[in-house]
Amino acid sequence: MTPNPLSDPLEEELFQSLIVEAQFVPVDSKVFEEGQEVKWLNMDLAQAGQRFFQKHYTSLILAHSLYGGFQLGMKPITAVVMKAGGISYLKKAVVRMQATLWYVTRWYEEDIIGRYAPGFKAIASIRITHEAMRRRCGPPEKAFNFTEGHEIATEKDFPLRTALLADLKFLDTSTFERMDLSYNPPEHMSQFAMAMTQLTYVLPAIVDPQTFGIYDEDGFKGFEHYWALIGHLSGVDDRYNIPLQRPSREFYTKFWKEVIVPSFLERDGNIDDIQTAYFSNAGGYLTQFSTPGAIYFMLRKSEELKEFQGKELKKLLDLHDWLRIFVFGLIFTLFAWSTTFMTSVNWVVRKIVRKRFVEFERDFYRRRLNPTRN
Repeated sequence: MTPNPLSDPLEEELFQSLIVEAQFVPVDSKVFEEGQEVKWLNMDLAQAGQRFFQKHYTSLILAHSLYGGFQLGMKPITAVVMKAGGISYLKKAVVRMQATLWYVTRWYEEDIIGRYAPGFKAIASIRITHEAMRRRCGPPEKAFNFTEGHEIATEKDFPLRTALLADLKFLDTSTFERMDLSYNPPEHMSQFAMAMTQLTYVLPAIVDPQTFGIYDEDGFKGFEHYWALIGHLSGVDDRYNIPLQRPSREFYTKFWKEVIVPSFLERDGNIDDIQTAYFSNAGGYLTQFSTPGAIYFMLRKSEELKEFQGKELKKLLDLHDWLRIFVFGLIFTLFAWSTTFMTSVNWVVRKIVRKRFVEFERDFYRRRLNPTRN
């Protein structure tokens, strides 16, 4: 089956270069030069992007938490996490993913421009960590076997995959099938993996904003530009820095429907284990959905997936999932009704998140000082 091309030929060319060419291009291992000028940077837009986050704090924190778990359904990303932390140490692997959310939240609220800016130093630290993880993975031709003891998902052993196959049978997966999304991709820490991570933070506010209670579009342009800056500083080449190209919503929607959503079907024991560990631990006070609950929350109101009914997926949801779906749905609906209510909720959630991350930061550095600590 041939996927439907984008209406803009240049955007279709960009899409194809991202999902094919970028898989073979490594991330530059050099830490971003501190004095280097970002020629395309628009400070007014970047600051507007930070204000957009402050306005939609609760919405974006939840979206980022959920999408952090969805990244782990992409085998090239999961492979790097597992090779660095080990599938036998799921907590350690999950901590690495939670650290990403922690850093992202800091970048929204700190200055990331200038050699002495705290956010800039944090991004430089991430670049060093990425290079260390890349070395630990070894050369691309060095194969790793992550399926030992975790056979490919079958209908009998993995009810979630069975439910998703039934509920998402309408999907066009031809784009997904053309990609090399194995545990041993052609390049570890590729430009595709970095761009994929970057896009998971941008997509919710652009593809399905109302799912997360984002009803205005005033800050989208700034939010997109700010993520172009974060991507650039993190090592995403400008050729694959999608927010920098400012494509249409149609581009983001195509990536959501043909790359992100089909990844829910690509399951084995490793994916199940690490996503279960993530959603039950890394979400903290905010998410703690089950994996089926997190996926259902994302798909149930998607304007781009009107065919989705979720009849089989619903059967796997527990009481806690339904409670969170109801509470978040009510809160995000009320956001459209009252800015005062949204501001109040943001204040409460910010207090909770900061408390959570203070605790996380303390434990995170303890783990660094004592690597044998679980």
